[in-house]
Amino acid sequence: MAEYIWNGVGLTVPDAWEPVTLERDGLLLGDGLRPVCELKWRTVLGSFSFDKHLKRLAREHRDADVRAVPDDAPPAAWVEAVAGLVRSGLRAQSFIWRAGPHRGIGAALHNPATGLAALVQFFMEDRDRDNDGAPGSENREAEDRAAHILATFRDHSGPDAERRDPATRRTTPFAMFGLRGRVPVSFVLDTFSFRPGHYSVRYWRPRRLGQAARDRRITSGMGAGKGPGTRLTFERFAPASVLLKDRTLVAWAATALADKPVAALPAMESDAGGAAMASWSGPVRTSLARRLLRRETHARGQVWIPPGTNHILVVTATGTDPLPDTTFAAMVESYELV
Repeated sequence: MAEYIWNGVGLTVPDAWEPVTLERDGLLLGDGLRPVCELKWRTVLGSFSFDKHLKRLAREHRDADVRAVPDDAPPAAWVEAVAGLVRSGLRAQSFIWRAGPHRGIGAALHNPATGLAALVQFFMEDRDRDNDGAPGSENREAEDRAAHILATFRDHSGPDAERRDPATRRTTPFAMFGLRGRVPVSFVLDTFSFRPGHYSVRYWRPRRLGQAARDRRITSGMGAGKGPGTRLTFERFAPASVLLKDRTLVAWAATALADKPVAALPAMESDAGGAAMASWSGPVRTSLARRLLRRETHARGQVWIPPGTNHILVVTATGTDPLPDTTFAAMVESYELV
């Protein structure tokens, strides 16, 4: 099974299911032949209406018959999955839809604690029917699989209270295309790119952010990446053997990275534990006036090649609000290939 966690929302699916479309607040999965699952979400301030959510879905799919169903109407496995999500603190409303030979089952979900509103739906086809018109074995298998996947839905948009380490407790995870890491909850997703040979996920935290605005229900609606603040970037490059050639990691990073180490910051290289690594930290834009106005730009980064791999992993943090050493170290430690 593959775990996908993106912008505060997580789902565990069969290994054969892979992202077909990835958006800031949406994920479409396919099995290589057709779309099989869609996940959309947004943050809602105030009350939430399941009726409005489903009416919006019906408007988007005018050729389909979309309707809510009672809690006990779907297959038993689906009912059990929904009940588990409700026990975890979510509100849920199941729905079904049909358009010709195509049909689907899904659930609208709402977490009152975080404001997250999500829609999960699974695409199916009526491949076989019993003599009495009931779903045949293939349909029942698809429904059971959908139920088991729905049960894995997780809202990661709030602080992770289950983490015992104070340095990482107030973080949210991400896992996408073989990468996994954790980000402080005060950061919001800014930009991302997954191209062959180079993956990049960038987060942003504005400098002037009051305690109330640190709640992701507010920051998720802000214009990320604008004004004074700090950007936190996770990158993966491959193949390392081709990219580096005869260069050191520092020499490569100085030309390949957007937030590259500068000459003013001495970079350290090591080969501890069999892992090639380089790091740097310090102010890169400074003056007396900048120090007085607290407008210094700080930069820090770490570049390394995980043992036994041909990949280069990079974590950089640049901005006017430097990350504490323990926080940055926790981000580096969390970032890995899966």
